[in-house]
Amino acid sequence: MAAVRGIVDYWNMTSEEALVQVWLNIDNAEAIFSTVAVLATITFPMTAFGNFLVVLSVWMDPLRKLRSSPSNFIIFSMAVADLLVGLVTSPLHAFLAWALLHKYTNASFGFLKFFATLINISVGHILLFSIDRFFAVVTPLQYRAKVTTKRVCIVSVACWIYFVLFGIVFSLLRKHYALMETLYNVQILCILICIVVINVFTLYRFHKYSHSTEALDEQHAGVPRQMILQRERTVSKAIAIVISAFLLCFIPWFIVQIIIYICLTCNLSLLILVYFIAAAVMYANSAINQFLYAWRLPKYKQTFKHILKKRTCCGRYETREAVDHVEDTRL
Repeated sequence: MAAVRGIVDYWNMTSEEALVQVWLNIDNAEAIFSTVAVLATITFPMTAFGNFLVVLSVWMDPLRKLRSSPSNFIIFSMAVADLLVGLVTSPLHAFLAWALLHKYTNASFGFLKFFATLINISVGHILLFSIDRFFAVVTPLQYRAKVTTKRVCIVSVACWIYFVLFGIVFSLLRKHYALMETLYNVQILCILICIVVINVFTLYRFHKYSHSTEALDEQHAGVPRQMILQRERTVSKAIAIVISAFLLCFIPWFIVQIIIYICLTCNLSLLILVYFIAAAVMYANSAINQFLYAWRLPKYKQTFKHILKKRTCCGRYETREAVDHVEDTRL
């Protein structure tokens, strides 16, 4: 890493040693790691609660609207990964900042990289969902035959197995910190590029399909042009929001990685601060996914309202029963 090449040798040390050496060579460490700890502490409650509600909705499916579509199983599996990011990875990120802040340099942080691969699992499911939408738009007539619940479950399990194994290998080979970190970043970068390319191509094919069927719809189905344009704008807006949110969460991380490797005169303290903030923004993607893929859909909104309303009503009913029981006891 060019920015710290003259200070430490990352090619011959573990991840714990690298963190400690960086901590020993930066200024204003207290302010930096306090900021990181606060950011990580703020993000994980929202991430955990929202994704828990998504998981609960698909698991219970009280309105019988979610399990009928294979794509919802991708959302369910992604929500589980994002839930673990909120419950495990973000708190560990805050703990890491707290440990360095209090000069607790004897801790072993190798396990952090294992749990950091949960981000990869979430990103992998975004890729799967992008492929699912691609088939739904490009081959709508064959979609149900190609995308089945069984196939979706198989690829989701395969995604989990691959990235869990990668996390285990990362933890075991953490002595080769720079090499494994490079592989970790290249892996996410390749998935990111695939997601962007698939979504852009899906948008292009949908735009082409809408214009090719526009005359046919007006002639045979009586569908007005305004409705066709509205449908196209809705799909285009949804895909644009997904791509923009995804890039905003991950591009800062890759920019910081590039700077770390090529910058010779960068301020190390500022670089480390930006590095940890970029990591926190990347973790925030797990909080955003629930809104992009679940909360904005009417069937999820109806399920959420049903679950929360039922829970509230049950709570009021139980409270009323307790009051009645106390009154009967007094009588």
